[in-house]
Amino acid sequence: MTPLRTRGIEPLIRVGADFENEYPGAETLATECFANIWRTAELLMGLHNRHTLDQYQLSPSARGVLAVVEGAGQPLEPSVIAERLVVTTGSMTSLLDNLEKRDLVRRLPHPEDRRKVLIEITPDAQVIVDELLPALHARERAVIGAALTTSEQRTLLRYLAKLQQAALDARSTPAPQGAKRRRSPRPQTDPPTPKGRQS
Repeated sequence: MTPLRTRGIEPLIRVGADFENEYPGAETLATECFANIWRTAELLMGLHNRHTLDQYQLSPSARGVLAVVEGAGQPLEPSVIAERLVVTTGSMTSLLDNLEKRDLVRRLPHPEDRRKVLIEITPDAQVIVDELLPALHARERAVIGAALTTSEQRTLLRYLAKLQQAALDARSTPAPQGAKRRRSPRPQTDPPTPKGRQS
């Protein structure tokens, strides 16, 4: 697949020319990079989420449950699934209840602890996963391949790895404090004249 020509294509998000004056300590380019990476992730995941909902009536989290359990190759504890999906145990319980009602997962007794259960996917869920995952991965190839050459994809991965490490390192560092926003004065306008009154 030949990548799209990028001449004339602009990022979706740009900030105003006075951005750095309004936000001392900020940098226009860094904020535009941050905002556009976020927006790109939303657009890409939106493709997967829309397909999953339209074709199988599954939310992103429900899809994640099936993918995690199927990928593990064995039943998992709900807490393990919740940890891998970064959701609360309360949310996980609700997700599993809904999937169980659709006969897509089963709760099994835990062989070593009667207070716990294990989650396995059903044959119906396996059919969905076997159809869904290949479709999603083919979409990934089509979209990424339409935008980037193989070399550009490798370069992108290197840059993303650097950003990911910087984000991981920043988790232990508090956000900068003390910067003040400089609001530009708003133009003054005359209040509207009530109907029926003449000056």
